[in-house]
Order: sequence, then structure tokens, then C-alpha cells
Amino acid sequence: MKFTLFFLATVFSLFSCKKEQISSSISQNQLLPAVDRTCPVITWPLTAGQTIPAGTVTVTNDADNLYITYALNTASYPCAQFGTLHVWVGSSLATMPSNPQGHPIPGQFCQIDPNRCHDATVLTTYTFTIPWSSTTYVDITNACTSPIYVVTHAEVNGLDCSGGSHETAYGGPTAGGGNAWWFYGQYTACCESGPPNPEYCNTAFAKGGWVWTTGKKANPEQLPSLNLINNRWGWAINLTAPGTTTYPIWAGAGLNNTANGTLVGNLTIVWDGTTATVTYNMLSGFSMDEAHLYAADARPTTLAPGQFGNTAYFNPNATSYTFTVPLADTNGTDGVWLIAHAVSCTS
Repeated sequence: MKFTLFFLATVFSLFSCKKEQISSSISQNQLLPAVDRTCPVITWPLTAGQTIPAGTVTVTNDADNLYITYALNTASYPCAQFGTLHVWVGSSLATMPSNPQGHPIPGQFCQIDPNRCHDATVLTTYTFTIPWSSTTYVDITNACTSPIYVVTHAEVNGLDCSGGSHETAYGGPTAGGGNAWWFYGQYTACCESGPPNPEYCNTAFAKGGWVWTTGKKANPEQLPSLNLINNRWGWAINLTAPGTTTYPIWAGAGLNNTANGTLVGNLTIVWDGTTATVTYNMLSGFSMDEAHLYAADARPTTLAPGQFGNTAYFNPNATSYTFTVPLADTNGTDGVWLIAHAVSCTS
């Protein structure tokens, strides 16, 4: 069954210092790849230095890919060029790499997928082609009816033609929260040419006894918190004595509410005081295409799975995997800590 969703593209005026219209000498059709034109194109402003209309971001899709195109306003800024570009997409901003105040950390977008970053030092346009099958944090099953959050970051050089101008830019009509300025947009997939790739992958964590959020809304069970971030779901495991323990693995449990998620597997930890054997076992109908494990004496200080220290990628997907890691409570104070992350997939 094909679903049809059409969009109203509204570009908001975000600029008080400059009231010039955003324009480009290149048309949208020239910027975009050869995709099914039955899907509309959504266009958002690309804002540099909080107020400068540096260009645009356009978003469209077909049944296979999401296309996100950056374009500089070369008519108004003929010397401007892009530096590094970063993009993140997900069904909830709670899963976006961010600091404790909720501001995005674009450099960590690359740790989710290296293809989400591009060093475009001599370009004025660039398109990210993101396969639906690789959108770890997008709920593909609802992509045709629920909005996807799109965070587009860019470094923009040469806006004043002096060679010394370097500005941060974000695309989107909506101002984000946190301790610094940023913008984002929301996009609902067009399914006129068919629904997205039916393989659905989502981020998953083993449910331990600790959360890392400071926000009450994201801690419905009032668990102790590591106080690492304002509003992001996920759990940590704290072991204070050797033994064997088992934890459920939940996917898509936004706001640490398992009613929002899906039980996809179980994690078993065998710890003898010096070594931990950590086994992921997926339930029937689910598999993993990657796994990340944090295991250390010290409390975790990062929420980026790519920095956990133990990583495995699977092709084809795996239904079971074991990490064996050295793990000891060397200070004898608060035990040892683990975070078990996986990308869970189903078709």
C-alpha cells in the first residue's frame, strides 16, 4: 500500500540584522540528485552567526534514501565556501548527541556514522544521501506519518570576502534549546514512490539501574542518575559484587519509558571480579548490525557509543555476540560500570 503525504514548505524569517531574501544562482533541481520528483522538496534557511542568511537546506526523499542538500547564498555572498558539514536525523531530539544543556555536538554525529560528516572546504553545495536502512535513530515504521528531526550544521568561510570570516551555521526554521543558539527542522517522509526500506533499525540499551538524565520527565522510575545530560534516554549498569546478572535490552524507549519501546533482547553479564563476559542475545525476529560496550571502574562520562571502547559491527546481522573485557573494582568504592548499546534491526 502506498501512502501519500504532501508538505507545506514554510520558510521563517529569522533575521533582524539583515532583511535580504535568501537566494542562490543555482536552482533546486540542479542541486538535488536525480530522485523521484513525485516527492516535494522542503526548503529551510541556513543561518550563520545567529542572524546571517548564508544559504538554504533542502530535504526530500524516495523509497531508498533521504536527501539533504546544503547550498550557500552565492548571489549575496560570492566568496563564501563551506568548511566541514555535519548532519543528524532521528525520531526524537533526545537521541541526538548533545551536551548536558541539550545543545548538539556535531563532531559526534560522525561517531554514529562517518558518512554524516563531510569536509567540503571548496564547495558551495553538497548533498548527503542517507539510506533509510542506515538511519539508526529514525523509526522507519512511522516515517510516513511522524516527523523526523533533521539537524544540519555547517562551517561557513569567507562571507565578507576578507578570507578571515569563519561562522557556524545551522539549518532549519525552529530554534533549539540549550545554552547556545542552534536550529533544526522537522520532515515527514514522502511515501508516494513507496514506503522506506522495510528493514527497521533502532538504537537499543540494556536497562540497568541508573539513568544519565537530569530531567524528571526522562526518569519515570526515579532511578539514580549520573547527571550527564538534560534529556536523553539510556541506562547504565552498576555492579558492586561478582556474579551473573541479566538485563532486558530495550529499543526506542524514549524518555526512559519502556512503554515507548520494544523489548528486543537480553544482556547477560558474568563478572568474576577481574574479567567480565558480556553477552547480547536478541529475541526472535530481531538482530544487531552493531554493538558498543562501556566497561570500566570509573563512572561513564560520555554517552557517545563510538567512545565506549568496545565496538563490533556485523554483516550479516548477528543475533548473539559476546565481549570479554578486563574489569576490576580497583578503588573499592562504587563497584564497576557498564553501558550496553546495540543497533537493533527487524524486517
